[in-house]
Amino acid sequence: MSTRFTPERHHRGAVAALVAVLMAWGAALGFADAAIAQRLAKGDCEAPRPVTDLRHCSFAGRKMVGIDLHGADLSGVDFTSAVLAQCDLIGATMRTANLKWADLSRCNLQRADLTGADLFHTRLDLADMSGSTLRQAFMFGTDMNGVRADDVDFRGAHMKDILMENGSMRRANLSGVYMLRGAILGSDMRWAKLAGVELTGASAEEVNFSGADLSRARLRGARLVSASFVGANLQDADLEHATFEKTDFRGAVHIPDNVRRRLSGSWRAD
Repeated sequence: MSTRFTPERHHRGAVAALVAVLMAWGAALGFADAAIAQRLAKGDCEAPRPVTDLRHCSFAGRKMVGIDLHGADLSGVDFTSAVLAQCDLIGATMRTANLKWADLSRCNLQRADLTGADLFHTRLDLADMSGSTLRQAFMFGTDMNGVRADDVDFRGAHMKDILMENGSMRRANLSGVYMLRGAILGSDMRWAKLAGVELTGASAEEVNFSGADLSRARLRGARLVSASFVGANLQDADLEHATFEKTDFRGAVHIPDNVRRRLSGSWRAD
């Protein structure tokens, strides 16, 4: 005998299905919470391990070459003058950490969160920081030679006097970054977001700015010898007193008038 359809029975069935879904979701969240709790288990400061909570530690002055602390919570931790060369900090949380004078050369910091961290004269030479977050980080005089910083969020960072020779910041977001007198020679900054960046007095010889957004950027007095701005957006950019020599502006848009007047038939400025 067929079951008669009624609105009430249909409503009860829908409610039961919804309850089952919610119960399954709650169970999944319970497992996730347990995993997170295990992931953030309190770590040992004397023998630090990855995927642990190390916020209570201080590693100032410690020599920890090759240390593996991937996924660890290192928020606010003091690493002043620590040596962590060749370390693994993939996915680590290092918000507001103190890394003054620390050596993180050749470290892997992919997808790490260094929001608000202090990297005063920190060594990041040949480090891989791809996909990491350094919003509001203090990076005065930071060494970044040969660094790989593609897709990094640097918004609001203070990067005065950084030294980055042959580095890579492709697609990085440097909107509004203060990079006064930065030395970024030979670096790859293709497709980077540089709107409103302060690069006054920068040494940017042979830098590739192709496809980058440089709207409202300040490059007054910058050295742009053999730099490339192919396809870049230069709307309202300030390049007053910049030094040009074989500087390539092919396909660039909104080129300032004082630069356009210096262009040759091949769209190079000298």
